[in-house]
Amino acid sequence: MTNHIQSAIQVAGVRIRQDLEGRFRINDLHKAAGGEKRHSPNYWLENQQASELVSLLETTGIPVVSLPGRSGGTYVAKELVYAYAMWVSAEFHLHVIRTFDDLVTGRIAESEARQARQRARLEAPAMTDAIKYTRTSAGKQLAAYHFSNEFDLINRIALGQPAKSFRSLHGIAQDAPLRDFLTPCQIKCVEHLQRTNAALIEVGMSFEDRKAQLSRIYVQRHSRPLLAEVARMEF
Repeated sequence: MTNHIQSAIQVAGVRIRQDLEGRFRINDLHKAAGGEKRHSPNYWLENQQASELVSLLETTGIPVVSLPGRSGGTYVAKELVYAYAMWVSAEFHLHVIRTFDDLVTGRIAESEARQARQRARLEAPAMTDAIKYTRTSAGKQLAAYHFSNEFDLINRIALGQPAKSFRSLHGIAQDAPLRDFLTPCQIKCVEHLQRTNAALIEVGMSFEDRKAQLSRIYVQRHSRPLLAEVARMEF
């Protein structure tokens, strides 16, 4: 029976396994730290500071568990992960902190992206309604390309290319929702530009003026986060 779960955390190229309660395998952390005998988790757990920290954590849960078998080892609470890393070295401690912070940030970013996708879906009708209203109230004809042009405008600015090209480049099926394949920063950009465009349409701004305004917003608000996101993904 499997007594651990896959973890998204890697420290120095070593995947840190977790048990079913979310504790982290300190043996993996030892390996990530270089695997030196003097940094053995057993030595650390025997020192006074570690013992006191374990005692404090025991008031609210089970901070240390030893599991048998091939995938066994010693699994510890996150607080003990930090404490062990600090015991190894200041450099390793900082590396572990930043790794765990990146994981939390990534989860928050993905949660925000899911919310942005939902807003983008809900607000898409607002943009199409704005197009309908402004054209019909001005006595102008309404055609399908009036809608596709607006969504194409958003995609060209936010993604740097039309949806068709983006799908082809990333192997996305024609019937698959494009928004579901965007990164957190991309979907936030699309959602923001889409919402802004609807408001600009309603006040009667021309297509070219809206294009210029949305491009400025992209540069001011979204270009840096998108570039940083690409750099993180490539790293």
